[in-house]
Amino acid sequence: MPNTQPQRMWQVLGGIFLLLFGLLALPGEALIGLFLMALGGWLLWKQLNPNVDSSAGFSQTFDDNDEESDVDYTPRQTGAEKVYAHALRAVELAGINPDTAQVLPVDLGVMVFQGDNDPVVYRTQPIPDDADYIQPFVQLRLPTRAVGRIKFEIIDSDGQIIFIHEDVTSLERGRNLVTPSARLPIHDAQAMLGNWQIRITADGMPLAVHKFMWQETNTRSIRRHITADGELSNELRASLAENRLGKMSLDELLSFQDGDEEPQPQARQQRR
Repeated sequence: MPNTQPQRMWQVLGGIFLLLFGLLALPGEALIGLFLMALGGWLLWKQLNPNVDSSAGFSQTFDDNDEESDVDYTPRQTGAEKVYAHALRAVELAGINPDTAQVLPVDLGVMVFQGDNDPVVYRTQPIPDDADYIQPFVQLRLPTRAVGRIKFEIIDSDGQIIFIHEDVTSLERGRNLVTPSARLPIHDAQAMLGNWQIRITADGMPLAVHKFMWQETNTRSIRRHITADGELSNELRASLAENRLGKMSLDELLSFQDGDEEPQPQARQQRR
């Protein structure tokens, strides 16, 4: 951040000079004198009240550096503090008033792991159902240092709690990123047709309830048509047959009608 102290000093001196010039000009040119005094007074008032526009400057700085412009967030208290709107909704869903909460979740979501790739953060977007693992996270804002038990629970669309993990965590004043030291493995047998929930508590007190959904991928759709013994389902067999027949030539169809298991390319070449 550039040093604005010299600039403020010159503006204060400019305000004083304008006030003096305005006083000197009052006897001869009252209108000009009043204008100079008003301008000088405004400059002095602006420098003596730096909080008037400093928050706007901080807000602009953070907005320019925001790498997730598609994520919904709401600035609170100061422009420098970014609080995500979905986090506030999660706090309210837990029955907490965000304006009075001492321990406030300002960001939360899920880290998604696929293969050897780096985890990808999902906040409000549907999570691809071909993920290998998911790991919830929350960023907590505290007014002072504290130690407590932070518990994460994940509830599927059937209302079943399929993940519970609790850790004793030391929290500093300000913002703290907290995530459980465990991940939830994802598999085809899980219910993914409706909303899932992440429930976060601290020493038994609710902090947030965050809802998220799943997005069906092509891999999941194909796996759904494979039976437990590895055989293709009748629905998938019919679909594959339609695609195969659509690409066959007339000669290939005639060869199948003759009882051949496979079309004979050499025979087609002879007929040509």
